[in-house]
Amino acid sequence: MTTKLAGYIKKERLKQGLNYAEVSQMMGYKNLNKGMRRIIDLVREGVVDPEVLDRIIDALDLDQDYIDALVLKDREEYEEKFEKWLSEPIEPYYTLRMMPCIYLSYDLPGNLSTENEAEEYVAKIAKEKQVKAWVNLSRREKIYITEKGEIRGKIKTTIENVSYPYTRIK
Repeated sequence: MTTKLAGYIKKERLKQGLNYAEVSQMMGYKNLNKGMRRIIDLVREGVVDPEVLDRIIDALDLDQDYIDALVLKDREEYEEKFEKWLSEPIEPYYTLRMMPCIYLSYDLPGNLSTENEAEEYVAKIAKEKQVKAWVNLSRREKIYITEKGEIRGKIKTTIENVSYPYTRIK
């Protein structure tokens, strides 16, 4: 994912005739590979720790105000795309947590016509299998059900809280 910030930093690095190792060294990294990975993460994924960004700005002598404007623009574009994604309709389904990091998703049967029917159906499965479950009626909202089949309430997906199961290994 290329962001405006990442594109600008890449352009400025190339304009100054610097490679990743040289920028990493200018940023003060003794382990150049670590610094290079940080820069590459920014360029490829648009993700950067604020401290690392500060070090890049200092190393390349970049304009902080311009960087702040790019960060703001990137954030606005991300929020717009996220909201569009949240609003797209989905086919209802449910998710079971079989064990940590193992989630299985299934389509809800077509004969369930109300939210309550879907909740009851999935609650029964969660209780029988003794697993946590979620009823996903939209991307914006899901219903959490405990291992005992108790409906605990709705979880709202926001840009700060994307409530979809995932595992991240670094």
